[in-house]
Amino acid sequence: MEFTEKINQLKERSASLKDSLQTEEATKNALIMPFLNALGYDVFNPLEVVPEYIADSRLKKDEKVDYAIMKDGTPIILLECKKVDNDKLDVKKHAGQLFKYFTASKAKFIILTNGIVYKFFSDIEEPNILDKEPFFTFNLTEFKESQLETLSEFCKENFDLEKAYSNAGDLKYIKQFEEVIENQYRNPSDDFVRYLLDKSGIYDGIKTAKVIEKHKKTTIEAFNLFMSKVMKTSLDFNLSVKQGEETDKNEIVTTLEELEGYAIIKSLLFGKIDVTRITYRDNASYFNVLLDDNIRKTICRLRFNRTQKYLAFLDGTKEVKIPINNVNDIFQYKEQFINKIDEIISVKK
Repeated sequence: MEFTEKINQLKERSASLKDSLQTEEATKNALIMPFLNALGYDVFNPLEVVPEYIADSRLKKDEKVDYAIMKDGTPIILLECKKVDNDKLDVKKHAGQLFKYFTASKAKFIILTNGIVYKFFSDIEEPNILDKEPFFTFNLTEFKESQLETLSEFCKENFDLEKAYSNAGDLKYIKQFEEVIENQYRNPSDDFVRYLLDKSGIYDGIKTAKVIEKHKKTTIEAFNLFMSKVMKTSLDFNLSVKQGEETDKNEIVTTLEELEGYAIIKSLLFGKIDVTRITYRDNASYFNVLLDDNIRKTICRLRFNRTQKYLAFLDGTKEVKIPINNVNDIFQYKEQFINKIDEIISVKK
């Protein structure tokens, strides 16, 4: 069973069970252990998952964190579990506990969870000091496909400590930058308005408080204009995709679905090969996914130009087409993609 399918099954499971889980232990057994299993860890193998892991601090002995995921005898991820509830996990309430466990352990990640919400923490801001806010939050009841890709980095088969830690830093800064941009959009600061006036070069006078206050409204209107253009571009693109069958058959139009399929293929091969080597070339008949931008290293073809969509693999010069209903069906063929990569690499050798 593929990772995405396992997580979707857990989503359904959590919806049906959460109201009946009255204790922390029940939450662990019904939701958290299956979650770890979906990540590829054997919860009954103490070499991989240790329950009640001792994380002694200098101030207090016999401190135990609920689970430690192990690699080569060393904890890499800790989990602190709470029973299912609807408080979305109050980080401040459990901050002291998380800090103690993290400081006393060699693990670089600690997860706070109630079986539905999983909050990932590390020491991105200052080495060996646990950040106050999570760098990534995964909610079983409401997640996006892009979040599944991030979560998959913590699967046993994909986990690379340095890469995961580096990506965690990127996620944290992206989140913080997004918050800054949103705040500036809703309530522009004096410094930001002054920056725009300086960069635009349209105002040469003294930037007094009155001038700054006046142009805060201008800044908000400029933001709105920019967002309107972005939305219009997106809508125009989607419209062109829908009208694709009415366009010239020889015209090459790279559709949103093709790009989405390309992204899914890269996510499936993440950990198997450096995904920066995976490229694409579009043509009028099909969308080519390639290794090293080499047509002789075709991974697959996406035939999305007709009502019936196909995922196609090459067997020599023969094309083997697999009918699919929608782009998400591609997730079912991870094994075929891995086999194709192995085949391409072996031929190269």
